[in-house]
Amino acid sequence: MRAHTEQFKLVAMTLVISILSALFIGLLVDAIYEAPQYEDFCESYNYAEPYRWKLAEQQNCAYIQTEEERQCYKDGGFPEYNYDVKGCGTYKECNFCNKEFNDATNIYNRNVFFIVAPIGLILILFGVFYGIGFIASGFMFGGIFSVAYGTIRHFSGMSKVMRVIVIFIELVIVIWLAIKKLKKWL
Repeated sequence: MRAHTEQFKLVAMTLVISILSALFIGLLVDAIYEAPQYEDFCESYNYAEPYRWKLAEQQNCAYIQTEEERQCYKDGGFPEYNYDVKGCGTYKECNFCNKEFNDATNIYNRNVFFIVAPIGLILILFGVFYGIGFIASGFMFGGIFSVAYGTIRHFSGMSKVMRVIVIFIELVIVIWLAIKKLKKWL
């Protein structure tokens, strides 16, 4: 019974080390390298403000979508309008703040991947060569969680081919490390 209790403690410590090491890496990167903020790209806009009229008082407006509006949507923007006293809108300009924010977020996520995934691989490598079993296992799992976190952050920004290549490279590295570490048990 005592042996089961000791094994449970080792498993618990392994889990704690793995979770805390992965959290530490993620939070450290977040603290040092700030994510883009929506407010830095798009003004806080009160969409109710231009509508000084009540909906019941709004006149029938003839609306025909212009080529500029269509092109705005195709280019990833959203049209903005000027409203007259009747509540009828005319195309004013194309606003690209959402697109710019999304582009900056994709770059940020890519950079987080290039920071966190190698650190995760270093943790796995440290776990492979560290002498105390449960601590080594904790760092290996923490490294795996970190690599997964970095990969997931950038996954939607990768092309389909790049996704396959990245996962393949990560898999090869982890299998190689596992063979190096675990071949004595094979």
